[in-house]
This record gives sequence, C-alpha cells and structure tokens, in this order.
Amino acid sequence: MSTRLLPAETVAVLRHYVDVALDAVGMDCTLYIPTNTSYEVAQRKDIYAVPGDYEYLSYSAKVFVNWNPSTYKLKQLGLFVEDSLPILCWFGNKATALSGSEAGSEVSIDVCKKGYFELEPEFIPGNYKDIVQFEIVNVAVKGFQDAIIRKIFSAVPRRVKI
Repeated sequence: MSTRLLPAETVAVLRHYVDVALDAVGMDCTLYIPTNTSYEVAQRKDIYAVPGDYEYLSYSAKVFVNWNPSTYKLKQLGLFVEDSLPILCWFGNKATALSGSEAGSEVSIDVCKKGYFELEPEFIPGNYKDIVQFEIVNVAVKGFQDAIIRKIFSAVPRRVKI
C-alpha cells in the first residue's frame, strides 16, 4: 500500500516494528478471518446473516489485548461509551496460515469485522469465565493518513458458536 505522504519503504519498516513489538509482548492466539466471498454474501443478507454464513481462514498470530481501557484512552481513540467498556486489541501485519492453500507459511493479514480470535484460558481475566473466543466488532485506523500502519480493534466475547 503506497502513500503520498510516506515512502513505501518507510511504511514497510514501521509495519515491521509493529510486528516486532507484538512478538515481544503479544499473546499467542488463533485468528479466524472470514473469506472475502463469504463476507460479501453475508453482508448482502444484512441483519439476517448468521455466523454459519461465514467461512473462515485460520492463522496463528500474536495479539495484544487491553481488557480494561480507561475512558480517557477511549476518547483519544474517538470511541465514546457509557456503561460497558470494550476490549481493545492490536494484531500484527503478518501471521502463519493454518488453513487454505498457504498453510504453514507466513502471510500478510487484513483483520476485519466478523473475524474472531481464540486465546488460551490462562491469558483471559477471571471476569470472562468460560469464554475463549472474542469477535472483532469495530476497526479503527490509528496511524499516518492512508498509510495503514496500525489498526485498533474493539472486541466482545463471542456468544454464538458455529
């Protein structure tokens, strides 16, 4: 992805720094991203779409999760909430494919809404008892203009299992 503001090489280096930081402080997770075809079909169904309408590709990835963000941090990100605070998470730009034609190789990923991730129970705080899957419900870009270097996601416990 190129930008008129930053050279492509600079964007690549900054993305690499995000991946290095997540390798150091991120938690291992299994990330499920809907295929483009199933996502488009389900989106045409609008509110009548169900989780079974999506087909997912799975990846081994790293995630950094802020389980209890402050309202100050949320306002900085442009999120205004009242009662319930969302879970904020960050993913890297690359992950290892676990399924599909590229299984076993490191690939670039594009996390989107309706995707979800699964964590080991020991990484999850006690107030999310018996929940190991979290769905991506919002995507926000925090970075340089059109050079998407880092995306911030809000997530909720996944309530419906396929």
